[in-house]
Amino acid sequence: MNATEGFSPLLQRIMRAPSPFYRQRLVAAGCGASSLEPDVLTRLPLTRREELLRDQVEHLPHGTRRCADAAPLVRAGITGTGAQLLVLTWSAADLARERKAGARLLGRLGVRPSMAVANTLRGALVTPGALLLGDVVEEIGALDVPLGAIENDAAARQAWELVDRVRPAVLIGEPGTVTRLFAAAPSTGRPWWHGIIWLHTGSEVGERPVVPGAAGFTGWQRTWLAVPEATSFVAYACEAGRMHVDEGVIAEVVDAAGVAATPGSDGMLALTPLGVDTPVLRYASGLRVRAATTPCACGAASMGMELR
Repeated sequence: MNATEGFSPLLQRIMRAPSPFYRQRLVAAGCGASSLEPDVLTRLPLTRREELLRDQVEHLPHGTRRCADAAPLVRAGITGTGAQLLVLTWSAADLARERKAGARLLGRLGVRPSMAVANTLRGALVTPGALLLGDVVEEIGALDVPLGAIENDAAARQAWELVDRVRPAVLIGEPGTVTRLFAAAPSTGRPWWHGIIWLHTGSEVGERPVVPGAAGFTGWQRTWLAVPEATSFVAYACEAGRMHVDEGVIAEVVDAAGVAATPGSDGMLALTPLGVDTPVLRYASGLRVRAATTPCACGAASMGMELR
């Protein structure tokens, strides 16, 4: 689906169903049910995380963003903790959308049917986590190998025993959670280990950890970008190192006021996922990016950008 093709149906649904939170914003922008101009998105204010938190607290348990015709909820997750805890919820249709988006993204990162894919992502309520990734790996037809949270040396040793028995071609992990795993790597060659996919979430993108020589890894390393408040599958890094936005997401590079940044200059990534039961329009991710001004060497047609 081309992102622009899915935009008008989303706006019409917000007005018709409605989504109270966003219908109010559209009306304030001078839009009626029959007057949704193409530039309406850029006239809307950015949606910030604190607004989602406030809406949810004032309208427990889920806030007022969900469309009135949305299907029943079947899964819940969270981002943040304490006063910053935001509950995220999905209908079966939402999860199907995430699975398809994830299959597209991981497929472009090299994951193929029948391939073993290990991960050290956290599960349970944390989003995105091992549970959602397992759904996506199943959608692709690959083998899901969850290693669990590596919280101590014993867990690290157990994870390596499983890795060396199953021999996954790809490991998916977050930069901040693999230090203990890598430190415990038994020294041996692992020619079957072809790649690492680093999951980056939140408003900051840190440095990739150094993979020690003992791990026997000589493959490629790429990035999967997730902004859980919008979607777990925002963009992927190609062989040329550029990030490419999934076609199910409208991405804008804007300044702090939501005005489009000058081509080639730095700005903040604002996201509008399409085809969802709980909309979020122009979500202010906090990520600093620069949109590419030239075609990418990889040939991808989707928006290319650099994380700053």
